[in-house]
Amino acid sequence: MSLFVRLWLSFLITLGAILMLLYIAIQWSFDQGLIRYINQREAVVFQTLADNIKHFHELNGNLSLIEEEPYYWRQLVESSKQGETLTDELMSSWVMSMLFEPDNARRPPPRSREFGSKPPPPHERKRGRHPPPQDQLRVSLLNEDRVPVKGPYKKDFSTLPITADGTLIAYLAWPPSKVPEASYDVAFAESQKHAFLLLALVALLLGAIAALFFSRAFIRPVTQIASTTGEIAKGNYTARTKVYGKDEVAKLAADINTLAATLETAESARKEWLASTAHELRTPLSIIKGEFEAIIDGVRPANQKTLASIEEEIVHLQKLIEDLYELTNADIGAYRYKMSDLDISELVVETCRRRTLQMQKLGLNLEWEVGDESIWIDGDETRIQQLIENLLSNSEKYTDSPGAVRLSLAREHNLVNLIVEDSAPGVPDESLPRLFEKLYRVESSRNREKGGSGLGLAIVHKIAEAHAGSIQASHSPLGGLRITVNLPNAFNTGKEHG
Repeated sequence: MSLFVRLWLSFLITLGAILMLLYIAIQWSFDQGLIRYINQREAVVFQTLADNIKHFHELNGNLSLIEEEPYYWRQLVESSKQGETLTDELMSSWVMSMLFEPDNARRPPPRSREFGSKPPPPHERKRGRHPPPQDQLRVSLLNEDRVPVKGPYKKDFSTLPITADGTLIAYLAWPPSKVPEASYDVAFAESQKHAFLLLALVALLLGAIAALFFSRAFIRPVTQIASTTGEIAKGNYTARTKVYGKDEVAKLAADINTLAATLETAESARKEWLASTAHELRTPLSIIKGEFEAIIDGVRPANQKTLASIEEEIVHLQKLIEDLYELTNADIGAYRYKMSDLDISELVVETCRRRTLQMQKLGLNLEWEVGDESIWIDGDETRIQQLIENLLSNSEKYTDSPGAVRLSLAREHNLVNLIVEDSAPGVPDESLPRLFEKLYRVESSRNREKGGSGLGLAIVHKIAEAHAGSIQASHSPLGGLRITVNLPNAFNTGKEHG
């Protein structure tokens, strides 16, 4: 099942559950309200009936006529339902009706059921008794001892005492209303129930349509993200997805785009790395091959000079392969650093003294400024030594003769600053950020003709990163390049420079 269908069904099921609960709650509230209304309506009628019974007692001195003649009870109930108050004239009309009208004429015709009056039991119909009118109130009359005079009586009935001149003469009793019983109350309740149900179904239908559009709108960016990730998985790192809004899905889309851009950059760097590596390896191999072909063809003699030229290219090729191997190890984390408290000032001085004579032969003047106080870092002595050697070697290879190379080491707050700068030629501004890329060389006088492979500064960069440091390239006041390496200070100044 697709995510769109599952999302749409989730919306639909949730909406259906909410509408069902809402329908049940509204229906229950409506039923309770209708029952309260019916009880209040009956209470008004019962109070009117109680007043009329009281007046009937005052006119006749007792209630025996009600017990003896059902006609009076029916008239009292019917008048009370109509809201009529018993008067002398009304009582006289009832008496005249009793005396001069036949029994059939006094019996009211059956009408619609009201207040849930139940049909008469079969045994009464068999004895020829006429059932009470179906619109009769569901009320009973009890004497002062709660003995039923008219209608049934149970303990759960509500009662209303009737008094005359402070004397209890009777009770009205009626059962509690739990459901609508009158025909028009039932019809009204059913019509409302059907209306509520119809509204719920319409709301569910509209909700389903709205959920369809909402699901499509929600799934659209997810679908695009899935399509983009599929393209990335196939190797198309130029694929991008649109970013909608600022929610979690939008953040995911932005992260996917960032990932694609990173992979695209990495793939481009990988291709450039392979191409550069192939080029760097091909050049010395081509020279060596050419030298051997010249010897075989008899163009060049196989003397000491020719063999020395071949050896020089082999040494260069070996150095290039070693640098590639070291840089690859640094990339994959194969370097093993043995960290310890290291006096970097001592390493700098020893390295500069060792390379001074070699630089003088090349027409370069090497100066260094370290100070008398030891400067300590937490580092690997072999790798830090390699870092210093590579920086000096870079200046040695790419500085014109006569020229100058200057190295300075100083501690500033919690950092140790190692700076190596040289004289002309300089580096263009656009090349400064790329100097630490693998096999990158400036296409000018700082090129391979002076023996560089373009890997020395890349190795320096990896070593600095492994020591939680940083490295920057900038223009030197001497006219050439300035490399600044920042390393964390170990704050171990208790040891003296030896």
